[in-house]
Amino acid sequence: MSSKAILITGACGLVGAPLTKFLTARGDRVIGLDPADSHEELDSFTHIRDGFGDYDMLSDLLNDHDVGKVVHAGGISGPMLANDTPHYINRVNLISTVDLVEAAYRQGIKRFVYCSSGSAYGVTSSSPVTEDTPFRPTSVYGATKAASDLVLKAYRDEYDLDVIGLRYSSVYGPRRATDCAIRTMIEDALAGLPTKLDWGAGEHWPFVYVADIVDATVAALDAPKTSQYAYNVAGPDMPAVQRIAELVFESFPNASIELGSNLRRDKRGRFDMSAAANDLDWTPKWDINRGVKAYIEWFRSNQPNA
Repeated sequence: MSSKAILITGACGLVGAPLTKFLTARGDRVIGLDPADSHEELDSFTHIRDGFGDYDMLSDLLNDHDVGKVVHAGGISGPMLANDTPHYINRVNLISTVDLVEAAYRQGIKRFVYCSSGSAYGVTSSSPVTEDTPFRPTSVYGATKAASDLVLKAYRDEYDLDVIGLRYSSVYGPRRATDCAIRTMIEDALAGLPTKLDWGAGEHWPFVYVADIVDATVAALDAPKTSQYAYNVAGPDMPAVQRIAELVFESFPNASIELGSNLRRDKRGRFDMSAAANDLDWTPKWDINRGVKAYIEWFRSNQPNA
């Protein structure tokens, strides 16, 4: 591995924590920028809590720790968060991203991987969804992801900064802290509580297990110069929400799950991931059956009363 460090923002989060664990295990030196506490002690990992959103501190961090690559996984992590403070969403997700990419450009960073989101697409009226599908975000969160994508692509095109944007679909798995239908079903079943969702009946959704996200992000870090900026990242299937409920029933026969008939306003089609397969040599491996079962086992292993 290179002697240069890898900076990961959001290093203690849903994606950042397992990514950090993988990279340190293979011998990389990781600098984690996250105000939250780290989940475990790792070799070759330096945890820094302050500096995100401060251009001068970010520049000093990149220089002082001899950072060669950046994974930007930090920020507001979903459209369900901070809805009453849109200015804060913009400041954290857009302005702080601009500060970080500018610092990376000035410090000569060799590879910058941006963890974007399918929320940048918003409503997609047709399938498959390609990287050229127009942005139609339905939330301020989605708009910040779309805007950041455009800014980062401009840095790539105009200033030759080696930036890759990964547009993750709906991520589920260990350490998911925000609203998620799969997490809700499992947690309610473990607690003996009924689940009542206002959507899901007759719907399919492009969920992706976090292990696939980590693999795709590592592939983006390691790939030679790519032919394009953005790559879609989703699971190998487009499961019915009803199928997810059935998987929960298999593990918890007494579970009570009711799916509603309301439609999500950010209706999303199937992601085309052929570009990631061609350029990053990455394809998803965790179908919904395998992913949900692993997620249930993780909950059982991490809840004393499960």
